[in-house]
Amino acid sequence: MRELLILCFAYAISLFYRGMISVIAPEISADLSLDETGLGLLSSSFFISFAIAQIPCGLALDRFGSRLTIGLFMWLAVIGIALFSMAINVEMAFAGQVLIGIGCAPIFTGTMLFIGRRYSTTKFAYYTALVIAIGGLGDLLGTTPLALLAEWLGWRYALLGPLLLTVLASSFCLLGLKSEQRASEKQSFQFMLKGMVSVTRVQGLWPIVPLFLSSYAVLMAIRGLWSGPYLFDIFTLDAGSRGNIILAMAISMGIGTFMLGLLDRFLQRTKWLVMASSILMVIPLLILAVYPDIGANFSMWVFVVMGLFGFNYPLLMAHCRSFLATEYHGRGMALLTALAFAGIAIIQASSGWMMQKSAEMGLVPAEQYQYLFLFLAGVLGLACVVYGFSEPSGTEDHLKSSKIPSSGVR
Repeated sequence: MRELLILCFAYAISLFYRGMISVIAPEISADLSLDETGLGLLSSSFFISFAIAQIPCGLALDRFGSRLTIGLFMWLAVIGIALFSMAINVEMAFAGQVLIGIGCAPIFTGTMLFIGRRYSTTKFAYYTALVIAIGGLGDLLGTTPLALLAEWLGWRYALLGPLLLTVLASSFCLLGLKSEQRASEKQSFQFMLKGMVSVTRVQGLWPIVPLFLSSYAVLMAIRGLWSGPYLFDIFTLDAGSRGNIILAMAISMGIGTFMLGLLDRFLQRTKWLVMASSILMVIPLLILAVYPDIGANFSMWVFVVMGLFGFNYPLLMAHCRSFLATEYHGRGMALLTALAFAGIAIIQASSGWMMQKSAEMGLVPAEQYQYLFLFLAGVLGLACVVYGFSEPSGTEDHLKSSKIPSSGVR
C-alpha cells in the first residue's frame, strides 16, 4: 500500500501539470502575447511530448521497472517547470512544457503496470480508478489554489510550489519503491520493439482506437484548456471565480472515475459502461453548444456532469488490456497511452486553430464557443459509433495475435 500511495503522489503531480494552464490561461496569454492558436499549441505541447515519450517509456518500464523509470524521468519535469516559470518568450514556455510532458510520461503507465502485476484482471479497472481518484488531488491543486496563488504572487511564483512537490515525488519514487522482477530484463531493445509493433496488429483493438484518441482528449480540451478562457470570455470571471468552477469539475471527475471503476467491478460490463458514459459526455457538450452564455452557474453544473461521466479512460484501458498477452502489458499500455495523449494534442491544437479562425471571421465569443462545443461533441459521437462495433473482451485468439515469435533477437 505504501508503494501505491507513492505512485498516487507522483500521479497527482502529473495531473496538476495536465490542467494547470486552463486556470491561468488569460494571464499567460497576456504575458507571452499568445493568441488562441498559440495557446492551443502551448497546451498541446505537453501532451504531444507525453505521447511521443510513451514508446521509450514503455521499453524502459519493461526493462528497468517503475522505480528507476518514473523516478529519473520526473527530474526532467523539475527542469521543465523551472524553465516554464522563468519563460521570457514563447520558445522557453514551449521548451518547458515539452520537458514536463516527457518527465511525466511514465507515471500513469508505470502505475498501471504496477497494478497489473499485483492484482487480478477483474480488479484492474477498480484499482486504476482508485489511483486516479486519489491522484485527483493534484488536479484540485490546479484549480482554486493555483488561481489564488497566481492572484497573490503572480503565475510564475505560483509554480514554485509544484516544482518542490515534483522534487519530493521523484525522490520518494527512487527511495520508496522496490526494484521489480522484470520479464524482459534479458531481451534486446530490438526484440521489445517487435513486441510493441505486434500490439498494432491486434484487430480487436482497432474499433476501440478512435474512442481512445478522442474520449480523454475531449474531456481535457474542456478541463485542461478551454474552461478558463470560456469563463473569462463569456462571463468575465476573475481567476479565483474561474478556479472555483473548475474545482467543481475536478471534484466531479474524481468522484466519477471512482464511480465508474466501482460499477465496472460489480457489473463486469466494461464496454457498455464506456458507451453509456461517452454518450453522457456528448449530451452536455450539445447543451453548451445550444446555450453557451445562459449563466456561469449553469455552465458550472454542465461541467460537473462532464466530469462525472467523461473520465472513462481506465475502463477503456481495461477493455484494451483484455486483448493483450500478459508479457506485453507494459508496451501495450504505453502505446495506447501514447494514442490517448496524441489525441489530446491534436484536439487542443485543432480547437485552438478553429477558435482563432472563428475570431478572424468576426464571430462573437458566444458563437465561437458554440462551434467549439459542437466540434467536440461531433468528434466524440463519431468515435462512439465506431466503438459500438468492438467486441466486449479479448479472446484466446487475440492474446495469441499480440505475441511475437519466441525466436526473436535476444
